[in-house]
Parts: sequence; C-alpha cells; structure tokens
Amino acid sequence: MTNISFYGSHNATYVIERDGEILVVAELERILNYKNTGLAQYRTPRSDAILLLAEWFPKYLMDMYGIKEFDNCYYVNSDVIMDEVRYNLEKYAPAKNYKAGHHHQSHAAGCFYQSPYDKALIFSFDGGGDDGKFNVYSCIRGESPILLLAGLNPITNRNYHYYDLGFPYMVFGHFLKDIKFQDLGTGNLVYPGKLMGLASYGKVINSWMPHFMDFYKSDPNGLDYQEKIDILGNKIGVKFDVNNRIEGEMGYNIATTSQKAFEESFLEVAKPWLEKYPDYPICIAGGCGLNIILNTRLKIELNREVFVGPNPNDCGIALGLMLNETKPMKPVDVTYAGLPLIDFHMLPDYIQNTDISFKCDILDINTLVDDIIGGKIVGVARGRSEHGPRALGNRSIICNPTISQMKDILNKKVKHREPYRPFAPVVRLEDVSTYFEWQGESRWMSFCPLVKPEWRDKLAAITHVDNTARVQTVTREQNEWLYDLLTLIKNKTGIGVLLNTSFNVDGKPILSTVRDAFTILSKTELDALVIENYYFKK
Repeated sequence: MTNISFYGSHNATYVIERDGEILVVAELERILNYKNTGLAQYRTPRSDAILLLAEWFPKYLMDMYGIKEFDNCYYVNSDVIMDEVRYNLEKYAPAKNYKAGHHHQSHAAGCFYQSPYDKALIFSFDGGGDDGKFNVYSCIRGESPILLLAGLNPITNRNYHYYDLGFPYMVFGHFLKDIKFQDLGTGNLVYPGKLMGLASYGKVINSWMPHFMDFYKSDPNGLDYQEKIDILGNKIGVKFDVNNRIEGEMGYNIATTSQKAFEESFLEVAKPWLEKYPDYPICIAGGCGLNIILNTRLKIELNREVFVGPNPNDCGIALGLMLNETKPMKPVDVTYAGLPLIDFHMLPDYIQNTDISFKCDILDINTLVDDIIGGKIVGVARGRSEHGPRALGNRSIICNPTISQMKDILNKKVKHREPYRPFAPVVRLEDVSTYFEWQGESRWMSFCPLVKPEWRDKLAAITHVDNTARVQTVTREQNEWLYDLLTLIKNKTGIGVLLNTSFNVDGKPILSTVRDAFTILSKTELDALVIENYYFKK
C-alpha cells in the first residue's frame, strides 16, 4: 500500500509512505528556493504558476518512486488551501481514497510518533489552524489514538482556551529596529527566531510583566494587532510605530520581557495538565515549539522528559497527517528523509562553467579537518536533506568555533544576517556534558543549555551573549560522516565541537541544488565545498 499526505499552506510539504516506510518528506520551498512556500500563502514571485507547480510536484515525486496512483491521500481541509486544489484532489494527488485531517491534531501526532515514548502529554500551539490555537492531547502508543484533552475544536465546538501565543510573540518584530522590517504577512514566520536571539540582550522589566501577560491573554476577537499593541504601549509608556521603530536597550528589554511573558503564559495553561499527568513525558508541537528558550526551561525546571521533534512548525503537518493514520509502534526517524541533491547529474556542467577558480579532488576527510582547523569555512551538501528548519550536517556550513571573531566573519562575509543572531554547535553525544551543562540528546537543536564557564572563551563563536548555545548532538548511527569528522577534529585539537549553520544565505531556504552551492561559493567568502564525496576549494 502506498500513501501520500500533503499540507498546502505555508511550508507546504508532501510525504510518501509505502508499506509502513516513509520514503520521502519533500518541502516545496527546497525545490523552488523560496522561503516558506505554500499553495495559498507564501507563493513564489510567479504566483500565477502555483497551480502548475501544485500539479507538477506530486508527479515529480511519483516518477521518482515509480508510483502510478496512491491508495490514500491525507490532507488538511482548511480554508487556506486553494479551492482549485481542494476540490480537484484527484488531479493534484491521484488516489483511490481521500481523508481530511486537522492542523493541531497532525502536529500532535507527528511529534508523538517521532518520540521515543509509549505515552505522552502533548501541547500543540502556534498562530492557529482549523482546530484552534492551543490544544492539549494525550496518547498511549498502541492503545489509544491522539486524544484531545482541551482546546478549540471545530467539530465539538469545545472551547477550552483562546490563547494565541504565536501571533503576540512575533508581532514585536514589526516594531524593533534591530530586526529587518518585512511585510507582516511574510515577517510573521521569520520574526520569532530573530526575537529569540535579541531577547538574550535585554532584561525583564518587572513592572511591565502584568501588562505583557494581559497582552498575551487578551481575547483576539474584535481588535486588530495594532489596536492590541497600542493598548500595551499605553500601559508601559512605549510607542509602537512602524515608522519610528524602537532600537537599543529599550528594544532589547521589550524582546526579553515578551519572551518571559510568553513562557509564563504557556505555563499558566499547561500547569493543570502537568499536575494531572505527572508521570507522562511531554511533547511540544506547533510553530511555538521552535522556541528553544521555553523548551530548555521546561526540561530543566519540570525535571521530566521533554521531546521536540525536528519539524514542530507547519512543515511537519504532512508527516503528522500520515502518522495519525498509520500509528507506528516504533519511533519514526525522518531527520534525513528529505530530497537528495536534485541536480547532482549537472555537476560536470557546473565545474566547467563556473566563473571561480578552485581545486577539485576526491574528498579526503583528513584534508578537510586540517582546513577547518586552519579557519576555512566549508559548505556541505551530501546525502539526503534534513526535514525541518535546522541543517544537521547534510546541508550545513561548518567551521572552527575556537577561532577568534569567527561568528562575525561568518555573519558578515557568508550568511549576510544580523550580528546578534547566534550560531549552533554540533558535538558527539558522549561529549555534550564536557562542554555544556546538559545531559542526553539535543539532536535537532531544540534546546539551549549553558556553555560551561571554562569553555565560553574557547568556544566564543557558538556562545550566545547569555552564555547559552543551541546544541546539536550526534551519534555515529545518526550521521556517520559528521560523527567521524567530529572525532578527527577532537583527536587533532582536543576540542570536539564544530560550528554548524544552515547552508543558505540572504533569507533563502536550505539549498537543494549543486547550482546554489556553487553560487554561494562564488558570491560569498565561503572557502570550500563538499559535494557528496568531492571537495572543491578556492
């Protein structure tokens, strides 16, 4: 039996499954090189062609795996999927049967069935979907399906809570000068990550906290975002004006206080359920699951297991739709279930026609290690791409975090992004507690523990201003090549840590083509490329 699931709003994604095996998880943005691409939202600049793309992409995947027709197609029947697609599914995903699912239910299922738990308490929260904004679920593997405990459910009209923690959190990015201004329709998906980085530079203003809490808890109905934030501004004595954006210490303190209010608002809703299910591990899903500051606080303060998958945002909904139907008995691992380099067959052409001078060799990992130790910044594109917003070694830019000013060099000369945004370290699982105040996995950069004091100066490039780091752990079973690279680095330097950031620049998605890799090599100060088992060095 072969099945397909897809989610068509922003972060549109397709999943193909055959006889219990996930064959591929394909994010549309990776094909079109346009961030957060969807069928109805975040379309490409050529949005007039989106229907052609919506028909072409599933057929591209079907040809890749020799599929003529699917047995089942699972989708979210929400009002943000184009009517043309929704009412002509046989054209856009040919299948014998069609079944609609729901936004947060899919988030919850996707998170739980990727987790190692037999049972869990699941919180799914974001800016909203067809089944609410903040839902609480439980599940016991093999015994019960994903069970809604509380939330805003359109089927039962059961209204537990109207909390919308996603939109209030991100909207401050619209008014802070340190954050690049964008149209709110586009900025709402990129502001939150930047606000998280900025929040570490300020302090919580205690006199503001009650008003920020009111802002997060206020009923969103009847007021637009500007009216709501104007009310907050009047209470704290701050003018929120897109034409005169707030900068410096005031902006930092707003970001920090908002982060704290976001955390307290979550805990206020979650507390009764945490008390009711004291022996259940916790799963965090939905776009707000990307808030690593909250995730880390939960893990440390609650002293219980917390799981956040590689794809808590909407790119994970298609997988959740599938897993909600198949209900696997063992944890599903889709970390590297994305597409291979889609134009690898064009490598000879790119080599012949690029306008940069480079040396090309079969990759010798010892040469690569020596170059990294010496300060080279290397782009890596090998194997299948990661599923989710984090690059985890297969579509990464890597370099030596012990080199002075490496963070500034990388930000200015390669990534072209704001200087306050931190970079992540990757470390072997068995070494994580050597450098960081952390025990156990952080496989998908979902947590930000403290860097141990004795390592903060040596690892300055991955140590944020608040002395934390968004750690990625890896085992040899999970990524043999990356693990062996770290082992050699440690053997030669005594420090088994690499800086790892996504292989993309200028707000583009994580790349999927050799062409884009060579373009970045040409137009930035990137020093070298690993393309599968080939090494290109300027």
